Amino acid sequence: MKLLLKLLVPYFTVGVFWCIFKNGWLAILTYHALVLLWDHTAWKTLRWPSHKRMLLTALPTMITGPLLYFILPIVSRTDLGAWLDSYKLSGLSFALMIPYFGIIHPLMEQLHWAPLREQTPAAHFFFAGYHMMVLVSLLKTPWLIAAFITLVISSAVWQHLTRKAESLAPAILSHILADLGVILTACVIIG
Repeated sequence: MKLLLKLLVPYFTVGVFWCIFKNGWLAILTYHALVLLWDHTAWKTLRWPSHKRMLLTALPTMITGPLLYFILPIVSRTDLGAWLDSYKLSGLSFALMIPYFGIIHPLMEQLHWAPLREQTPAAHFFFAGYHMMVLVSLLKTPWLIAAFITLVISSAVWQHLTRKAESLAPAILSHILADLGVILTACVIIG
């Protein structure tokens, strides 16, 4: 039961604060607060392997931003700026979200999802699924399927990186590079 509740944490926060209240900050901050409440000792398990190895394993995710820049106009159903604005993510709110989403969010997600991935392979699908709640109002339907598959694969890759390095650090760095690429690309697109 506890495992299921942990898997559903982002569904609750996104469902309430993103889908109902349409507030990006409330959604992400509540998600992260619940992650910390569930396991506030996860920080103690972080170990950093050699920088060279960590960087090499994370580098492929650097293509996320440039790839998104070219495909977003094709795959989106609405204007990105208007979409972000509808979730109270414009101006200063969006500017503050850049470092938070690009650095803090990936760290929090890895701390939350890494142990869940080790407990059940279903965690990959739960991880990808909650992102669909966010993306459903932005992406055209066929691209939601592609995004879901990409996120399932990303979760599996992060699990592999964590196991191989016996550390969460490469997955965290990889996730940071991907999320920074996403949010910086959004910044460029909306000007």
